[in-house]
Amino acid sequence: MDQWVYLLAFLLAFWSALFIAKQFLPKSFEVHPFLVMWKTTRFNNFIDRLGRRLSRFWKIIWTFGIALGLGAMGYITFILARNLYYIFFSTESASPVSLIIPGITLSLNLNTLFFFGLSIAIILVTHELAHGLAARAEGVKVKSTGLLLMVLIPGAFVEPDEEDLNKARKSTQARVYAAGSTTNILIGLIALLLLINAGTLISPLYSATPSGVVVIEVVAGSPAYGVLNAWDVITTINGTALSGIESLTLALNATLPNSTVPMAIIRGGEETAINFTLGSTSNNVSYIGINTYNYYAPHYSWAPISLPYYALGSLSWIYLFSLNIGLINMMPVAFFDGDKLLTIMLKFIFKDEKKAQPYANLIRWGCVALLVLNIMMSFVLFPGYRLG
Repeated sequence: MDQWVYLLAFLLAFWSALFIAKQFLPKSFEVHPFLVMWKTTRFNNFIDRLGRRLSRFWKIIWTFGIALGLGAMGYITFILARNLYYIFFSTESASPVSLIIPGITLSLNLNTLFFFGLSIAIILVTHELAHGLAARAEGVKVKSTGLLLMVLIPGAFVEPDEEDLNKARKSTQARVYAAGSTTNILIGLIALLLLINAGTLISPLYSATPSGVVVIEVVAGSPAYGVLNAWDVITTINGTALSGIESLTLALNATLPNSTVPMAIIRGGEETAINFTLGSTSNNVSYIGINTYNYYAPHYSWAPISLPYYALGSLSWIYLFSLNIGLINMMPVAFFDGDKLLTIMLKFIFKDEKKAQPYANLIRWGCVALLVLNIMMSFVLFPGYRLG
């Protein structure tokens, strides 16, 4: 509750001050309730040079993006339809589909906010940059670019000339609209590929296999509170050498709750032995009261213990958000890129906008209902769901 009060107080104070001060800001700033935008043409030359110089390459990529976008549209619609079926008829197989709301579905701890902010900033910037590059590669003008802040979420935007875009060929429009989500999906897949090869990625500085667990956070009031510290490393517990989070879970399951066991830890680069008194969960299982991550031993004394956590953690969040945002944005829902792409494809198929419109409306409202029902029912079935 205190976190909610502090967050709300900060938001109200910050946005009230910004709203009052908007008259003193340059005209390039637009301030709305909980949204501030900075429009500029400073980046137009960069986007123009990069888009025009590699126009053939971008056209090939975004043509592939049209196919990828249509495939993503069908895939995410199927996944949500199947999940809604599970929600009503096979609840144990259903997954939560949730809005990201700080304090409700997103934890407010600093690590979670760091990962969330970093991933969203990368996703939004690359998404909008892709739209800009696609537009310039096709000869469509870009009116402005800029940065934005929505509540507490940073972002960026590229504003193509709508009149110029609407006059362009349907294939040009399709490539421009598909570019953003195509980039998000590809970035998500690249992040996944790096995660699959995480050991190789960190091997120049760290051991490729874990040899313990790192304490990321100590839960207040838990058995570990006041005994263990953040960035301590647990290497053995009750005589069992740990090889990661899974081995810690197995060791705790094999140990009597509330018992005192020997524990070997690394603190400040030095190994220390302590006797630790475990707690007991409501299911009568031993617990310590810590949030952990796999420990990868550094090859060099100057390599920080925390780097694999932040590097691989960032990749995990980028993969999760970039892929899912790219897929969701391809749904044929109003204001999403998928809606514009579907409209173009239906116009191409029917050769008549009036004939295409009823089909577009039917698909659009069906997908809106599908998305809204998934979100609403997820709040009912998974009230405690939270990221981070």
